[in-house]
Parts: sequence; structure tokens; C-alpha cells
Amino acid sequence: MPCPSPPHNLQLQHDALRYAAMAGKQAEAVRLANALPDHDVGSDIGTLILAQDAFARQDWAEMRRILTRSPHHGPLVAIAAPTLMAWSLAAEGHADKALNLLGEAAAQPATRRLYLLHAAMIAESLPNPQLAGQLYHRTGNASGDPLTLQILYAQLYGSWLERHGHHKEASDAIAALGVTSPLASLVIGPIQQSLPHLKSPSPALGGAVLNLQIALMITDVIQQDGIPRDPAIIALQQAIFLDPGLTIARIFLADTFREANQISSGLAELDGIPPSDPLAALAAQERINLALRSGDLEQEADALHRALVLRPDNPEFLIQLAEVEDQRGNHTQAIDLYTRALKASPPRKEILWPILLGRAMAAEESGNWPMVQDDMKHALELAPDQPEVLNFVGYANIEHDADQAQALAMLKKAVDLQPTDASIQDSYAWALLKYRADIKTALPILVQAAEHAPSDAQIGYHLGVAYWYLGRHTDAQDQWNQSLDDNPQPQDRALLMQALQNGGPHLAAFEQKQ
Repeated sequence: MPCPSPPHNLQLQHDALRYAAMAGKQAEAVRLANALPDHDVGSDIGTLILAQDAFARQDWAEMRRILTRSPHHGPLVAIAAPTLMAWSLAAEGHADKALNLLGEAAAQPATRRLYLLHAAMIAESLPNPQLAGQLYHRTGNASGDPLTLQILYAQLYGSWLERHGHHKEASDAIAALGVTSPLASLVIGPIQQSLPHLKSPSPALGGAVLNLQIALMITDVIQQDGIPRDPAIIALQQAIFLDPGLTIARIFLADTFREANQISSGLAELDGIPPSDPLAALAAQERINLALRSGDLEQEADALHRALVLRPDNPEFLIQLAEVEDQRGNHTQAIDLYTRALKASPPRKEILWPILLGRAMAAEESGNWPMVQDDMKHALELAPDQPEVLNFVGYANIEHDADQAQALAMLKKAVDLQPTDASIQDSYAWALLKYRADIKTALPILVQAAEHAPSDAQIGYHLGVAYWYLGRHTDAQDQWNQSLDDNPQPQDRALLMQALQNGGPHLAAFEQKQ
């Protein structure tokens, strides 16, 4: 009789199994799971992996042996066992027994819809199509469901409707996704077009769907209780092992990696989704989300360029890429992208003014003042009471010595509308300094702005200017030196260096007073 593993060694075995399963290394995970003792109550993941490995081989006897070798199941196996058993019965030609088993399991409210969905999928194999339709209808697609589950259900139910000649109902089932999630609009058309090509559910798809459902349940618990994401990642890796074509599982796994800050793993998972996949645009959006989490502008640009290959006229992708290119210093490209976004967007005020403002900012950086003026004029016409518009237009005019009285009035209005916004506070205070030489009013506003945004180099420069003209030269120089350490934009760095090297700033409003 072999000696039981010491607790320390057993924990190491569990850790090794978990890491292999999270990495999608199925053969290694199976080897490690087989090394665990049968009686080990902590081997919930090990039991699930072994059972599903047998499931994938359609070794139903071995799968049942693994699932029944212990009377005490962990939560993962407890949820999975009825479904795995049901699919094995269906594969052996006993769909009626499979449906009875799932019907008993569906008595529990928390997992009722999980089991009903599998009952519907298995019922598709019966001669009478009515039962499958009734079960799909009972499962339903609730508005509160996560988008992943909504897409999964819509694809399954829609393909069943399509196979039974209900073409309009199938198309409507997919179109309904757009009611609850604007993101779904990326995939509604491609899913509708793919419906005639989707096959009836197989055991492999059933097993993959089960693991995706388990991952969704785990994720819900994670969000509430803050537990690790490991079991969700393992379930999703199992889903992809059982059916590599279940794209929604790949996208959800990439999203789970993003939440765990495993950016490279998430991006690698999305590489397995071809551009022809009906969910390719959703995968492209997830790639963008991963790139944004990375904070790498080059990665963000690459993700957005890929997305635009799939959806060349998507305004959101165009705007996001324009913002990224502007940050990268490619202002002319940003202007072109904003222009394309304007042409591709619906003519609604609330949509157009932010694009005009973005293009005006890029044009300002590129030195195209006529375009800036034109876009500012149109943005003001569309959104005369938007603090962002008033702030940009007012500040730009102050900097270009244009319509300064009106610019100051705009900035005062912006401050009144949004009194705690550091950027707006800074713009108004700078206008008071540059146009009126009004240190008394400007200084407390700048101090407050600096408190709200202590690492903003532009605010630091302006605060230093106020100190300088108050005669507090040492405070001004200290502030400018500190701002140089705050990663200033090139134009702000130049102003800071000039002030430090050339004996302070030289504002005309103050020079004229002397």
C-alpha cells in the first residue's frame, strides 16, 4: 500500500495541476491529476479534468467511473456531473434518460437554466422538434445575463430555428442582442449570416458550453467575493480543449486574462480567432481592451488597425485610433481619422461635437489654426453649454491672443458648470493671468487645481508663473523643477526650461504693468 503524500507535497501537486490546467496544458494536467490520490477531497479540479478528458475521448465508462468513485463532490464536479452524464447517455442513444437526468438536476433554482439549455441541445436529436423549442424557450435569454451568455444562447437557439425553417424568428433572435448591449451590434450581422452553416449540437460542444457556463458562474462569485480567477480560467481552458471552435469561450478567456492583468496570455488567446469568424469583431474589441490595459500605445494602435480591417467605417474604432495616433505625435493621421469618423457617424449633436473637439485638438498640435477655429466654431454651435467645449475653445483663444474677452467669459462659464475640474480651473486661472494679470483671483484657483492634479506639469508651470509675478521666485523655481519631473509634454517642457533658464516668464499683461 503506497504511503499517503505529506500535506506539503500534496499542496505542491495541487499547485502544479492548477498551473498546468490554467495554461491549457491538457496532457500535463491529466498526468498530474492522475497522480492525486482518489480519496483526496481537494481534487475537485483534478476529478473534473480527468472526467472531461475521458469525455473528449468518448470513453463513457471511464468518465462514469471517475465521476462516481467518490460520494463527496466538490462544487465544480457537483455542477458538471449531471450534464456530462446526460451527454454520455445521449451519445449512447438514450436521449430520454438524459433528459430525465437533466430534469431532476434542474430542480435547483440556481442552476436551472444551465441544465435546461443542455436539455434543449440534447432534445434536438429527437424526431419531434417541438420539445427542443419548448426547452430553449424555457431557458430564455434574460436581459440581466452577461453578453457572453446572451450570445451563446442566441447562437444555439437561432441555429435551431434556422435548421427548422424559422428564418425570420432566427434572425430576430440574433437581432435582439442589440437591445441590451451596444457591443453586440458588432456581431449581429455576421452571426445572422452564419446561422445556416451551424451544425446540430454535439457532445463536444455540450461539454464546452458546460465549462463556459461554469466559468460565468465562478466569475459572478469572483466579482462579489474577490476570490482568485484560477477556476474560471481552468474551466475556459477546458471549454476550448473540448471544442476549439467555441469562439465566445476564447473571447471570455481573453477577457478573464485581462482582468487578471495577464495581457500577453489574453492577446495570444485571441490570435486563434480568424477574421472570418462571426465573432471576429467582438474579439477585435477585446484585443483593444487588452491593449488599453497594457498602456502600450503601439499595442493599442496595432489592435485598432486590426479592428478597422474588419470594420473600416466603425466610428468608435476610428475615434479611438485617432486619439492614440494623436498621443503618439501623429497629428496629421489623427486628423484624417477624425475626419473619417465624422463621415461615418450619425448626424447627432451629442455624437459629433466630441469628434470635432478631438480633431481641433489634433489640428492645434499640428499647427493648423484655421482648422482649429473652424472646428471650434462648429463644436460651439452643437454644444454651447458643454464645459469641455468651452474649456478648449476658451484656452485655445487665450493662447492665440484671439477674442480674449469672450474666451475669458467662456472659461468662467465652464468653471461655473464644472467647478472642481482641475483642467478647467487651470484654463480659467491662466486666462486671468495672461489676459488680465489678475494674480489675486488666479492664485487660489491654481493652488486648488494643483491639489486636484498634483502631477500635471502644465498646471505646475502656470502655478509657478503666478508665484513668480508675486515675487516668490524661489517658490516658482521649485515648482517648475518639480514639474519637470512630472513627465511634461514637449511644449510644456520647453516652457519650463525657458522660465528656469531665462529669468522667469514674460507675459505681456505683466510687462505692460511695470
